[in-house]
Amino acid sequence: MFSFIKWFGNYFEKIKKNKGLWFTFLTTISLIGIFVSLYFVNFLVSDVAKKTYENQTKHYVLEFKDELNQQIVSNRLIASILSKDETIGNLIFDQNSSSKLKQKLSSTESLLNSEFGKNIVSVDLEKYNKQEKKIGLDISKKGAVILASLPMAKKDENIINIEVKRDITSIVDFYKKEQKDFLFFLTQNSINKIDRDYKKSHYQNFGDKYFIDSSKFNPNFLGSLKSTKLPKEMKDSGYIKGAKYFYVYKKVYDIRGDLAGFAVVGEEISGNNSFVNLVKNLVNSVTLVALGLIISMILFLF
Repeated sequence: MFSFIKWFGNYFEKIKKNKGLWFTFLTTISLIGIFVSLYFVNFLVSDVAKKTYENQTKHYVLEFKDELNQQIVSNRLIASILSKDETIGNLIFDQNSSSKLKQKLSSTESLLNSEFGKNIVSVDLEKYNKQEKKIGLDISKKGAVILASLPMAKKDENIINIEVKRDITSIVDFYKKEQKDFLFFLTQNSINKIDRDYKKSHYQNFGDKYFIDSSKFNPNFLGSLKSTKLPKEMKDSGYIKGAKYFYVYKKVYDIRGDLAGFAVVGEEISGNNSFVNLVKNLVNSVTLVALGLIISMILFLF
């Protein structure tokens, strides 16, 4: 080992005496240093970018959960108020007032939809053979809905529940205000619960395992998602950085605990203020600064 160090020292001194060879040696070492340093800088910056995307994904997932929970709470409040409506209660027990009952429910539904500014809420009565309440996301005969079903009366050994349903597209309006897009895909198990004629006229297959009512969502956003490589086996949540959008997906379960489908939120990449471009500009800036420092240090050695 000592003899190798001595040999290297002698060889190094010999190179220094030859100016052309010494310059070539320094240039080669400098270039190797630059490329090695850039590799490590790029690795570290890429790792930071990846963690940033993962943290943003967590933010999107929490935002979706919060919005879904707010709408569930809103539906539950409406159902709770209606369950105490004596007018509806009395009409349930009056066998000669079925038309008045339908009219009352219809007018209540219209009033709610006028408040929301969109036809997304339905109000109905449902019979159950035991007392139970259902709060959360459910798959109805016409697709995914946010359901609040509360006991209201008992008639002929049946429990009558007041049910307030809000279409899943109500979440689309929330994301429009956030300048984002939203989609909701159903699983094969969920699509089987939908009315056959409605399914035939509204739903289309997406990939091998999922289905979507394309009339409810932004067709451009849906088209852009088709060009991405969605994982065949979707994990609980994750992200995809596509050519036009940054997508975040989240599995959604129904009130029975079954997998209903998954929600997808997307933010357009175009525009200087988009999240992805901000990360890209940050990465480029850090890389350029690091490169400048590396070159400055190497030039200082000369």
